[in-house]
Amino acid sequence: MQFQVIIEASLVFFFLDSPFSLINKATGNCLVKRSNRCLDVRWTTADRLVVTSTKKCLGAQGRSVGSEVNQYDCDETSLLQKWECKNNTLLALKGQNFYIEGKADESIVLSQTIGPNNHFIIPGTANGACSRTHRELYTLGGNAFGKICMFPFLYKDRWFVDCTTFDTKDKRSWCATETKYEHEQWGHCPTTCKFATTDHWKKNVITGVYYQVNTQSALTWAQADKSCKQQAASLVSITDPTDNAFITALLGSGRNKFWIGLVLDPEHSWQWSDQKPFRYLKWDAGNPVSNPGHNCAVLDSYGQYSWQSSSCTKKMGYICHKGGNPPTPSLDLINTWPDAQRECRKDGGDLVTINNVEDQSFVISQLGYASGDELWIGLNDRRTEGLFDWSDHATVTFTSWEFGKPTVSGLSEDCVFIRGENGNWADGSCDDKRGFICMKQSSTVRTGNEVEMDHGCIAGWKKHGSYCYFVGSETKTFAEAKEDCKTSNALVISVKTCRVDNAFLVSLVGLRPEKHFWIGLSNQNNIDIFAWTNTDSVRFTHWNAGMPGYQQGCVAMASGISAGLWDLLPCTNREKYICKKLVDGALPTAPPPTQTPPQCADGPRSSEKTWFEARDYCRAIGGDLLSIHSAAELHVGRLVPDSYHLILRAWIGLHVADPNAGYVWSDGSPVNYLHWSDGEPNNFNNDESCAEFTIHNWDESGSWNDLNCESYNDWLCQIRAGVTPKPPPNDTAIEFNTTADGWLVWRGKYYLISKMSKSMEDARQFCQQSHADLVSINSKEENIFLWKQVGPGYGSYYIGLSVDLDGSFWWMDGTPVTYTRWDEDQPNTNSFDQNCVSMSYHMGYWRTSNCGREFMFICKRTNSPPANTTIAPTPPPKGGCPFSWTKFGSKCYKITTDRKSTWEDARTQCISIGANLVSIPTRKVQAFLTTRLLDETGDLWIGLNSLKQDGFFWADGKTRQYTNWGYSVSIEDCVALTRTSAFGIGKWLIKSCNETNGYIFPCLTFALPSTDPSQPDQPGPIDPNIYERLGNDSMKAMTQNLTWENAKNLCKKEKANLASLRNEWTIAYAELLAITLKAPLWIGLNKNQTGGHFRFIDGWFLNSVNWAEFEPSMDRPCVYIDVDGKWRTALCNQTMNSICMQSTDVPPTESTKFPGRCPEDTKVEYQESYTWTSCKFYCLPFFHFCLVLGSWLWLDKTVMDYVNWAPDEPDSFFGTIQTSDGSWSSGRSWHDKSYICKTPKGKMSHRSRSIFVFLVSSPPGEVMLRSPTLEPEIRAKIS
Repeated sequence: MQFQVIIEASLVFFFLDSPFSLINKATGNCLVKRSNRCLDVRWTTADRLVVTSTKKCLGAQGRSVGSEVNQYDCDETSLLQKWECKNNTLLALKGQNFYIEGKADESIVLSQTIGPNNHFIIPGTANGACSRTHRELYTLGGNAFGKICMFPFLYKDRWFVDCTTFDTKDKRSWCATETKYEHEQWGHCPTTCKFATTDHWKKNVITGVYYQVNTQSALTWAQADKSCKQQAASLVSITDPTDNAFITALLGSGRNKFWIGLVLDPEHSWQWSDQKPFRYLKWDAGNPVSNPGHNCAVLDSYGQYSWQSSSCTKKMGYICHKGGNPPTPSLDLINTWPDAQRECRKDGGDLVTINNVEDQSFVISQLGYASGDELWIGLNDRRTEGLFDWSDHATVTFTSWEFGKPTVSGLSEDCVFIRGENGNWADGSCDDKRGFICMKQSSTVRTGNEVEMDHGCIAGWKKHGSYCYFVGSETKTFAEAKEDCKTSNALVISVKTCRVDNAFLVSLVGLRPEKHFWIGLSNQNNIDIFAWTNTDSVRFTHWNAGMPGYQQGCVAMASGISAGLWDLLPCTNREKYICKKLVDGALPTAPPPTQTPPQCADGPRSSEKTWFEARDYCRAIGGDLLSIHSAAELHVGRLVPDSYHLILRAWIGLHVADPNAGYVWSDGSPVNYLHWSDGEPNNFNNDESCAEFTIHNWDESGSWNDLNCESYNDWLCQIRAGVTPKPPPNDTAIEFNTTADGWLVWRGKYYLISKMSKSMEDARQFCQQSHADLVSINSKEENIFLWKQVGPGYGSYYIGLSVDLDGSFWWMDGTPVTYTRWDEDQPNTNSFDQNCVSMSYHMGYWRTSNCGREFMFICKRTNSPPANTTIAPTPPPKGGCPFSWTKFGSKCYKITTDRKSTWEDARTQCISIGANLVSIPTRKVQAFLTTRLLDETGDLWIGLNSLKQDGFFWADGKTRQYTNWGYSVSIEDCVALTRTSAFGIGKWLIKSCNETNGYIFPCLTFALPSTDPSQPDQPGPIDPNIYERLGNDSMKAMTQNLTWENAKNLCKKEKANLASLRNEWTIAYAELLAITLKAPLWIGLNKNQTGGHFRFIDGWFLNSVNWAEFEPSMDRPCVYIDVDGKWRTALCNQTMNSICMQSTDVPPTESTKFPGRCPEDTKVEYQESYTWTSCKFYCLPFFHFCLVLGSWLWLDKTVMDYVNWAPDEPDSFFGTIQTSDGSWSSGRSWHDKSYICKTPKGKMSHRSRSIFVFLVSSPPGEVMLRSPTLEPEIRAKIS
């Protein structure tokens, strides 16, 4: 029967998810229409509505009033395709106030006003899209780690809105977990087929039970429970050693943890989610722990296959089971009971056996049981400690333990009794004296013709207390059921006061095959307020999991595995129902007299607390967290006595105590009034189980929001009027200590919260220098502790979790991954550059990111390091590179030219061979790559990009510490290393990631992460002792320390000359030599030998330079390249290494003829002067350039090969030429001066108007100078 009930529950699930059409109540027009027919839609993944016939999603054209709503290709990332339902019949863009509106011309648009044209209903009902749910099917097997199916999904150019058997050999249905199937992630769909003979299920041939072990999935307990239920199964329950032995053999060796069906019910202690009896205990040492939130159990396959309590939000594998034969009763527990059992056996009975919830309900509702009673029942573990069984040897099929019971302390508490209002069970010493309940078989044989009659009730009605109850034989809507009850002078039932009434109803209908029975509760008139049809006040509720949410409807009691729990259903559903009326002659109970409420005591205030801490605080002072049951109780004046102190956020007592049940108030009062904020409760990240009350000055009545229970908030206590609060508890308990150097010591581990922002690589290096590593987080408690340290601030903090390219995770300190806390839509394993993980200050959730991003970070170490110790440097990896790769440093590089590639294709190709697009972290690597551009003809993709992030980051996550941008006005997202001399060979240009026209990218540059130890070691590409060929040039470093002249002569002995660096690759190679030798190197520049200006001694002019700041100097004639790649001048008698060059190129002959003519002189001379900026823009439109002289940069971008500074100059940023002697001095850009313009000779005739020369300095590192050919002419002109 239980299996049959589960199947029926599954059918209800698919019904709520079934397709539906929508029409506008005002116009009668369809939401989606084709050929005068309304098309069905269905809620699907990511809050979208899919049109089932066209396989397209409903979306808005834009985010503005009047934007058309139509069908589009589905995209789960588009905010214009995400919808939410409001007030049952309104559809709006999620999180926004744009509502779907039907126009008279049958078009559908967005509006920001609400009127009749905005309400859409399902034909034949009064309900809208809110009455239906979306599908969330958890995959099995495959490679998706249990992720939910993505509907619709695209596979081989076909769209699928449901699971499919397309392209399978075994015809098993499957689905993709991503829309475009771009990473080929898939899994099998759950099925309710009875014991499908697949590899997913393993049968215990003795018991007939089927087991499914999901080792590759990573789900929370609630998700795992749902996954099992989607297969007409449940999370495994282990009720005896035989079950445990089979599961142990099934799991085999290995260290894994799996969810099992054991869950902590705050009213019944630990119980199995499938209602199997909790009669067998296999707790690990120290378990279960009492930490808040540790309400679910895992089976640890390492060691003794024992159980541990855990946070229900962890993600891990799980075990399902279903089917089987009833277990054989154990016959080895035959023993005698004490006196109570002997008394029962005298009359041919035994201590009572309770086999199901209906028996339990009968005992506490029909036998005169009182809430103060403590009565023995037949359950005990006298024979085998930890294994409970009935004294009459009946099979244990049901338990109802009190919270914290049964005990596992080893004390002699072997016999079980019931007590309390709910009749929950506790174990105690068998020697204690208590009342008892006996049970024996009926002596009357039923003929089948009897008519049950209860005194005061008509035939067919059942008496309980002062009322008669009747279960309707037909299914009806809520309104029809209400009217049918009225024909018998009855009402649809109300459960007035306590769980005893509810328990009686469970005994009445709990084992019935029907899924639901109407009771007389609804919020039809006001979504915030639940009311009984007979207007009785609501003093008791018993909501099912996820109920009542924030929707309007009518309430029905569930049967089967959820027997007695209440669900909120559309009032138009057809269900059976229960009527209730007074016993003949009985009078209704008089309401209690109205009393004047006593005065309330003043309450203390304290610092913020978690929900659990706040609840414990309120209880410690004699009250509880606030419960709210009417709109009047929301008034801000009632809640905040101090009108000057406006509460913004505060805990109230509403929470989900049991993941299988709904919201309850912590003080046990009924949930009869709701006041959620719009869109709440949303259980964000499946991690919000407690409610806060938010009040703002624009909303003084306040509203509710669900939140993680471990968040810090103010809180609201309530205490009975007239009661004096007890002294508040001491809040000074110290959770951690702090060392003198700022490390936090918590549970034996050391933590450092660093507020410095660094890339992951730099952050980890910082931690390692302190004998630590980036933090590994192994439990919910550890995550909460760290979150509480960073929560008061803002920003993200690096933790030590790394994401591999295959989507797997590992802690950098080697700790196994046993706990995760991912944010919504995380982890992002679809992007190859999201390989690092950070913790957010908000709720402590984790997100993946590019490792080059700069975040704050957390270090962790296991103990305090020895004094005065340092970390040894990490030796560089040894080994060589594969064939056709070039070793440089500790990496291998390769440039390929065999295909044209977009940036994404290039990266994918690199990753497929274990490499990545190149990152350029230093000028040394830049110089090396520039030397490799000599034989290339096209631009080369590099790993820098701004895809999916605000800023440019390397695809391999390396730190951004060097840039080499060329001039570019592009606003695209990808970067190429240019081979075009117009931009500067080796410069970085921003390009379109998909560009294929105009700028072709036939090459890609990529690097292996490191050398391969299995390959023989190789020398790098830079060998200073040999001539390296670079086109027509060959270069070699001479390592003797010589003066410039002696270095020149040494080169001549080798038929060479001091190097003339006249292109980008020779400059780059010279830089590499200087960096490799860690020494400055003479080059072939000496202005004393070239007429006072800088020209290479072999006759070549300067056309590309890299002067250092404040260079070249007036009084130092010889030039060297320094270890930082900059060119500096020096006295020629200094000694240093040098670079020789052999070349087959012939220097050009300098021309002495300059054809053309100059523009005519201005007629009005020396009458206007301008600031530097004005001059610049005055000259450029007519003559192309202002003549600009400067210490760093000529405005026309020619190189500087001559300087003529006056003494003590320059000391500013813009230059002038002196009319007295032609020397240069500097000035401010806002000074008014005459100026000089320069233009090539030609046919231009525009006249200049005044004369002046300007000097501009550029940022350090971007230096271009030019020859002073025109200075004598300029001086003559000025004179």
